[in-house]
Amino acid sequence: MKSADRRLRVFLCHASDDKPATRTLYASLKSVPWIDPWLDEENLLPGQDWDLEIYKATRDADAIIICLSTASVKKEGYVNKEIRHALDIAQEKPEGAIYVIPLRLDDCVPSFAQLKKLQWADYFTPNAHGRLLKSLRLRADTLKIDVPEITFDIQETHPPDDGLDLYRFIKIEPQETSNINYSFWIGKYPITNTQYERFLNAPDFANEIYWLKFPKFNEKFQDIGTVGSVGANWLNEQLVRAKSKILLPRYWNDKNFGKSNPNNPVVGITWYEASAYCEWLSHNWNSLLENKANLTVKPQSIRLPLESEWIHAGGGATPHDRYPWNQLGEITESTYEIVKRANVNESKIEKTTPVNQYPLGVSPYGVMDMAGNVWEWQANYGHSNDTSLVLRGGSWQSNIYGVRVSSRYDFGLPQDQGNHVGFRVVCIAN
Repeated sequence: MKSADRRLRVFLCHASDDKPATRTLYASLKSVPWIDPWLDEENLLPGQDWDLEIYKATRDADAIIICLSTASVKKEGYVNKEIRHALDIAQEKPEGAIYVIPLRLDDCVPSFAQLKKLQWADYFTPNAHGRLLKSLRLRADTLKIDVPEITFDIQETHPPDDGLDLYRFIKIEPQETSNINYSFWIGKYPITNTQYERFLNAPDFANEIYWLKFPKFNEKFQDIGTVGSVGANWLNEQLVRAKSKILLPRYWNDKNFGKSNPNNPVVGITWYEASAYCEWLSHNWNSLLENKANLTVKPQSIRLPLESEWIHAGGGATPHDRYPWNQLGEITESTYEIVKRANVNESKIEKTTPVNQYPLGVSPYGVMDMAGNVWEWQANYGHSNDTSLVLRGGSWQSNIYGVRVSSRYDFGLPQDQGNHVGFRVVCIAN
């Protein structure tokens, strides 16, 4: 009989040089309902004996992932002590048991002979995260730990240094708990200043093809046509007023929000500009990094998300007080834990932060930065009067109660340009 009372305990062994990549791995594993990962900076408490607690964590672990890189295999110190201890414990396990999993973060050669005998997982290659989860699932089955049949589809975690992560899309499949019966792809992160700058630098920025006929959806997420020439008319008025051929975001030259912060979300963006960016991205997909980062995606259309899609990608708005990172049945109440996962008013940062700064805030599907930082434009209207648009997610100005998945602002006017408003995009693919 399988146990539903506990999760698979996974110890993450790593060198300090590999801390950033290990944090991302921890966040991905933490989002899986049946896995309980152990990471020193998350699990060690002030005043605890470092050596004793790590010894106990490795002793009690169901599996140990040893993170390896070119830098760490050459390094002497505590990580080698952890590896030796893990390998000693592995000798006590039944033959063939999946207990120690070497995880290469780059094309390195493990320095321990015993590790060379084991099948590595190369985390810098496609499908590596999926294969890692399969190994952990086998270990869970061996230990008779219950793995729910209905789990979130955890998407691939890619190496943070390949230059493409910010351009990736996450595929969201239909779930019984959602009213969405189709697959779609959503931007892993909100659109950054660097990404939007490409649109500004495009020689055809003001081409009407990007500014006409934005899709129009009612409060029930039904397609009700387009907005016609409203976007193009608005742009022309702004260009005449600015005496320019392009229109810069309102805070583009602000040192706290604008172009000097390349990986921060672009802000000061109207609904019209966000929608035009979607059209530009769709028309130029094949020549952009998005194509290289998402080789299997063939866009049919690219637009702002519908509320229903955004909520689904965030893991659902039920119960009402859940956050995007919460697992099934879990609610975060601690302010300390929330500010580790989102840029909110209580963080006291008082401006936007890089979209990849909070790996612990990952949604069950692998979507990032859905709580706080910036409110995100949605494609649909909030009411039947077709005048106000919806924003989701809260911002750096919002308190901890205003960044839940259920948080909603439904009085946005398409010409609004706040320093707390940005967007991400959705792709409907063939």
